Amino acid sequence: MVNRADAPRYRNTTDRPVHHLTVANSRGEAMGYLWANDEEDAAGWCLRPAGDAASFAEGLEWSAKLNAAKARGLVPTAALAELARGTDPRRVSHVVPGSLSAAPSLAALRKLARVVTEADDRRLLAQLDRENADAWRELREALAALTDEDRAVRWSEGGQQPDGTWRMSHPLHSERLQRLVRALPAVGAVTPAYLWQDNPPPAVPADGRLGPADAVRAATAVVRGERFSDGTIAQAARSGLLDAVAESLCAWYEAVADGSQDDP
Repeated sequence: MVNRADAPRYRNTTDRPVHHLTVANSRGEAMGYLWANDEEDAAGWCLRPAGDAASFAEGLEWSAKLNAAKARGLVPTAALAELARGTDPRRVSHVVPGSLSAAPSLAALRKLARVVTEADDRRLLAQLDRENADAWRELREALAALTDEDRAVRWSEGGQQPDGTWRMSHPLHSERLQRLVRALPAVGAVTPAYLWQDNPPPAVPADGRLGPADAVRAATAVVRGERFSDGTIAQAARSGLLDAVAESLCAWYEAVADGSQDDP
């Protein structure tokens, strides 16, 4: 479905109450919401940041369908009704029957979209490679070998060089720290199933402990984030976040391996 730049579109924001429909994937997990307000001729797609990567592409498809409804002169709530009638549960995403509801504002709907569910946690835990005992042993040993010196990451000298060129400063990760970071994707803890760029940056909880699904979220955000912002790994090492991630993951694996915890 192609969208012309000059095609008519509903307004993409409103301060007024909105009606909304839940859009789910084939497993019945909410991917996002279609919303509408007739008074301001507004409608759009509200992504669930805790959802999976398919939500992006599906959101574009649903937005295109809204644009097509606008081009045919439908008011926003009529567009929602049409999309609900024409939905197909066999497709990658579909409108959940009977899900039409109301929210006091678009901000309230976005807050609802940020709620993390047990299904979100299960999807992330399913990314972990329970069968790769060697990878888990490497993660455990890499964590044990990490020292305070490794956690206090130094940076290279930047600035103008003797030949007149300029060099950016960058973090100097020790081999032991790199070993720990490499072990995270090896066990499946760095995954495209988490939309890290659409969620707040991870932080160490007050008690220093992370749940295993949150450990996957943090591992993904830290390792992927380093590609866009030097120092992301250094900050996680200094704050104790990397330790909390590795400790949580190792505890989860040990519980699953000895049968004291069910598989996701």
